[in-house]
Amino acid sequence: MIVDELVKFSNYYGKNSALVLAGGGNTSAKKNGFMYVKGSGTQLATITAEKFVKVKLSKIEDIFRKKYPDNDAAREAMVLEDLMDSRCPGEEHKRPSVETMLHAIFEQTFVLHLHPALVNGLTCGKGGETLAKEILGEKFIWVDACKPGYILSKICFDKMAEYRNKYSEPCDMILLQNHGIFIAADSVKALDDKLNSVMSALKSRVKVQPDFTPVAEDEAYIGELKNILQGSVCQIACRQAEIFTRDEESASVLLKPFTPDHIVYCKAYPLFIGKGDNVAQAVSQYSKKFGFNPRVIVAEGHGVFCCGADEKQSNTVRALFEDAMKIAVYTGSFGGVLHMSGELTDFIVNWEVESYRSKQN
Repeated sequence: MIVDELVKFSNYYGKNSALVLAGGGNTSAKKNGFMYVKGSGTQLATITAEKFVKVKLSKIEDIFRKKYPDNDAAREAMVLEDLMDSRCPGEEHKRPSVETMLHAIFEQTFVLHLHPALVNGLTCGKGGETLAKEILGEKFIWVDACKPGYILSKICFDKMAEYRNKYSEPCDMILLQNHGIFIAADSVKALDDKLNSVMSALKSRVKVQPDFTPVAEDEAYIGELKNILQGSVCQIACRQAEIFTRDEESASVLLKPFTPDHIVYCKAYPLFIGKGDNVAQAVSQYSKKFGFNPRVIVAEGHGVFCCGADEKQSNTVRALFEDAMKIAVYTGSFGGVLHMSGELTDFIVNWEVESYRSKQN
């Protein structure tokens, strides 16, 4: 059965930490006018058949034909309602992935969406689109950073039609600036071959690798943060973290988000604490400004610290922020760092769909 194939390759990719972290990424499969897509808040590594949501493709197609309000909140609420209406009978207790509409626009049977650090070194690089064409050829769609949800889906829908008119064949790859990659194929093997080809091509262009050589933890600083935050704190104790925390200028590349996943799991903005700053006061000021404690603290001369209500959360933050550090290094091979804009960051922070996803993890 097609769902069995879907579960198998979802688990396969989901267990590869170089490709998938926490609840990131999603997959789908189409058959006979229906699509099975990953449920929001689930994880590819452990997903089972019951966690996929069966939707009717004709209902998704109707969304692209419908006129929605320009107001962000009103538009996204209406789109979400229509997306939920695409679920088949018996699926009403499930919520389709945030990117369901993007999966639907591919003509191929299987779709894989990932956010690997290596790919995002390219998509978060200032020379991303130009270098992508140089490295991967012309046959893909590049989409500049834009509001997710309906806006992104409609842009991709229109670009898909343009691509088919130009090449007389369906597109099988989309690169999303400050986000990740979509790959599609009619077989799981073809999907894997395509992904491996892309990853190999990008790897060959990387000039500097992130240095995760272990270093000693700053136990005193960890203890101080635990006392202040009254939660779990762990350190990214490696050479790369030392390099980034030499001074504020070195740390600046880590102080804004690269992708939506970093916002979901690490919050939008880390707290930078300079040498000589009062740690408790810096944390207090951050908490008053944002309404919550920092998830990531970048401390000059001390290192990078990941915080959470419990050990599970702080470890998830660490995994995602290590990913951000890798991207920061990889962008050096693709034109330099390009963060998400403040406007786009604010939209995602307040977007109901990402708010829902963050609560599931």
